[in-house]
Amino acid sequence: MPEVNNDNDLRRLAAAVRSREQFEAVFDQTRTPGASFPFKLLALLDTVQPYLKALLHAQERGFLDTLVDRLLQAEVLDFDLLAAAVEPQLTVTAQLQAITRPDLGFMNMALELRGKLTASRRLCCITVFKPDLATPQASGTGFLVGPQVVLTSGHVLDCLVDDTGKSLAGSHERVRIAFDFVDGLSVGTVVPLQENWLAGCSRLHPLEAQRQVLNWDDPPEAGFDQHLDFALLRLSRAVGYERGFYVLDPQRMPVVDAVSGKVALLQHPNGQSQASAAGTTLRLWPPSFKSRMLHDANSVPGSSGGLLVDSEFQPIGLHQCSYVDAQNKPLCNGAIPTARIAGLNLPWSQVQGLDPVWKLKDTKEAVIGREDFQQAVLHALEGKARILTVAGREGMGRSFSTKILREMLGAAEHQVVELSASKIPVTARATAQVILAEINQQACDVILPDTGEAESAQAAWIAQELLPAFVRTLAMLTSKRTVWLIIDDIDRYPVANTSTRVFLESIYAGVAGMPQLRIVLIGFQGPVPGASPTLVRSEVLREFSVLELMQYVDRESTSLDIPRATGQSKMIAKYLLQDVLVQPNGVRQAELARKATIAAGRL
Repeated sequence: MPEVNNDNDLRRLAAAVRSREQFEAVFDQTRTPGASFPFKLLALLDTVQPYLKALLHAQERGFLDTLVDRLLQAEVLDFDLLAAAVEPQLTVTAQLQAITRPDLGFMNMALELRGKLTASRRLCCITVFKPDLATPQASGTGFLVGPQVVLTSGHVLDCLVDDTGKSLAGSHERVRIAFDFVDGLSVGTVVPLQENWLAGCSRLHPLEAQRQVLNWDDPPEAGFDQHLDFALLRLSRAVGYERGFYVLDPQRMPVVDAVSGKVALLQHPNGQSQASAAGTTLRLWPPSFKSRMLHDANSVPGSSGGLLVDSEFQPIGLHQCSYVDAQNKPLCNGAIPTARIAGLNLPWSQVQGLDPVWKLKDTKEAVIGREDFQQAVLHALEGKARILTVAGREGMGRSFSTKILREMLGAAEHQVVELSASKIPVTARATAQVILAEINQQACDVILPDTGEAESAQAAWIAQELLPAFVRTLAMLTSKRTVWLIIDDIDRYPVANTSTRVFLESIYAGVAGMPQLRIVLIGFQGPVPGASPTLVRSEVLREFSVLELMQYVDRESTSLDIPRATGQSKMIAKYLLQDVLVQPNGVRQAELARKATIAAGRL
């Protein structure tokens, strides 16, 4: 604190008080009851200068130094007024502490540690290459704002976008997105872009693009609310579930204030590893819609698209540029308030492609290492596949596939029908009747062709009579829904070599002509008899890998809002895998999933 030597010093301190309520609270917490008076009483004694009266009283009773220290720490004193009034006039003496940057105040250590750890997982380094795919052309910074999307400055990727705002063909190959580029010892974790990578963008204002002089006191406002210089990049997969992502708040505007205007710029300067720079908000302009933010946190080329956070480490700005004078001397830096971007109708939460199921909503059971199956289901939804097979040892979670399938499908558009291979009849007609009855009990009254009426060989009768009748009834029963027929335990209860096998193989062969039917064969391995290989997707279950387990720990931790340092989840995964090696195969997978859930929340 500054040394207070006379009544003039006390008057200057009194003039710097920002809030009567806060001053009263700090004063009454600092004073010693019984040895000094409360603030309300002192204010009644001097209604004109209550703060001066209180400060004089504190000096008289011997707690002035403690009071001023606490007023400074609680930011009750206006640092600008205090600095302007105190610095030139107060007697200068040596102290063991001082407020040398009142505009920066103090950063809460817990908030800073947590905020930077969180940001380190969500921040990415962006490199744009020339058409040779080897020579860097531009670099920038970005950060996750959705499960699958990264926000960055639009001008970083200008060379990959045409005049209509569309991405150039093949341009996704010219961009490298690297997460975890923290220590400079590795290139980080590279996540490709989707081919259709541009989810939204806004150009530079023409005055900015032409590098014309900007008049902050009388700015040309036209268009600055429409030109926000950002790009929304769609990644190849939804890594935001593992790393977390920022939800931009349209109400969270930067604050221009000596105390509350503290910011930090998190960035990849010059395309190097992550860095942080402290600063303050200087100004918002143009006055009407405030779509530009001036700040003084350090930046260099490569910082464009960097994340500006406030004192609570919440996003408030997208770093854009630096402003220089006529002599090219830097004046300050510029950013786009993220609140202005948040108000736009952009696909923040939309996931294109696989939106992975990693935990069942109702039972909270962990889903680990089953993205191949989920991708196969996605292909089946798109019609690229019609038959899915799942093989592997018992105890590996084969039948769990049904739960994953139900979690992925909407009940209004899909119906999941489970049938154990042990319950399949030995005749084709009976099998057809059982399947239809599982779909709808009314099918019990449906009359299918009888084998006694057959006038041809069995296989021909099935193809010409039974199968067409089955297909017609199936279409009638399903209406507009898709039926997913699951036949479980095929390896334990092989289908008998009777007319049933011929009928099922006829369904496999003709499934392309049944748009409302998908088939899942659990326990089946190898080519599906009669089926076109192009319509079959197969999975053979295996033990969890470190990567799959690490991915689950990351997702669980993110859902619980537990930030993790790079590599921490991998260590947890390795420990868990070693811990369950002593378990029998039949319980190892389930036990590992259970322990992974517990570890993600506790370690």
